Amino acid sequence: MQVQTIQVSAGRTFNHPHEQYSNLRPSVTMTATLEPGEDVAAATKALQAQAEQLVEDHKQNLLKSLEDLFDLTERQRELVQLSAQLEAAQRRIEQIRKVRPELTGAMFAESHIPEKPEPKESEEFECPRCSNHHCGPSGLPGHLLCRDCGLSAVKSDFIPFEKERS
Repeated sequence: MQVQTIQVSAGRTFNHPHEQYSNLRPSVTMTATLEPGEDVAAATKALQAQAEQLVEDHKQNLLKSLEDLFDLTERQRELVQLSAQLEAAQRRIEQIRKVRPELTGAMFAESHIPEKPEPKESEEFECPRCSNHHCGPSGLPGHLLCRDCGLSAVKSDFIPFEKERS
């Protein structure tokens, strides 16, 4: 009997790292054509090792991708929560300032809550929410605060406002 082709399969089943009752199973089937006089056992062993390595590499890539996706999702969820908390805190600061205006100024400088500073003459921005030009530093690095609607966002979200020169 002359063997002309060989076929091998390899697969791994492993648990999803972040989901219950979820398994992943990468697998591969490989076929090779033997040359005349080639050792069938050695060729089968080499092909099987190659298939096993492919499956293991794929498993490791899957695990890395799942970890990256999980981390990205968690960080995104955290940023949304922090942004909502920040906006709520800024609205509350505004409410307090309206009721107790004496809590601004020198007395306010001792606390860690940023006061809405006046924008620098050379740095005025248009608010993307209310289109007003009363925006200035928010007290957070790289962020601006609209003094009218209370929006606080990354400086790049605001539109630079060029004053007309007389």
